[in-house]
Amino acid sequence: MKFSVVIPSGNPANLIACVRSLLAAEPELSPQEIIVIEDGARADAEARLPEVQWITGITPFIFSRNSNLGITMAGRDVVLMNDDANLITPRGFSLLAEETLRRPETGVCSAGVRGAVGNPKQIATARPSFRYESRTIAFVCVFIPWSTYVSVGPLDERFTGYGFEDNDYCTRALDAGLKIGIWDGCVVEHAEHPSVFRTRPNITALFEQNRQLYRSKWGRDA
Repeated sequence: MKFSVVIPSGNPANLIACVRSLLAAEPELSPQEIIVIEDGARADAEARLPEVQWITGITPFIFSRNSNLGITMAGRDVVLMNDDANLITPRGFSLLAEETLRRPETGVCSAGVRGAVGNPKQIATARPSFRYESRTIAFVCVFIPWSTYVSVGPLDERFTGYGFEDNDYCTRALDAGLKIGIWDGCVVEHAEHPSVFRTRPNITALFEQNRQLYRSKWGRDA
């Protein structure tokens, strides 16, 4: 394996199901290449996932900041995925990596998604295809080449609310001359059990906070 999988998680049940789906679909993936940035999931999940790598997330939990911890620890190409996403395609991440890397102009590439996703173009199609997205993709499950992370930089940690750090990263990648891809030859399920980050009681205010930051930074809406 030439990539690692980075999973921010605060929900042990989600995390266990997520990791088990990975190991079932990617039998050659070592659990040591799964990096969990945890925000309360470890106490109840570690005994059932003894070989994954754990990083204690910085509190308060900020998606961009803690994702950067995991990507930096990996130091190579990564799949960044939510703990409420499950891989359902055999060798899906290996194939996603191959499809992305054979298109060096692609800076970030999303798997196809079954279930909830902010950009409907990421919904998995009946006939898998590779396509480019002109503006942004939601970071439900994305492959990020290390070369992108080096050239574009880390996720912007000023996005401390909810959302738009993915919009911002895609905008920066596009500005760097890269393209944003979607390939649904790899499919993840993202529906049944929302992550704790999507169910916070003040989610509307946190969403608006990050939306305003994006607007202020780029002079337009995402």
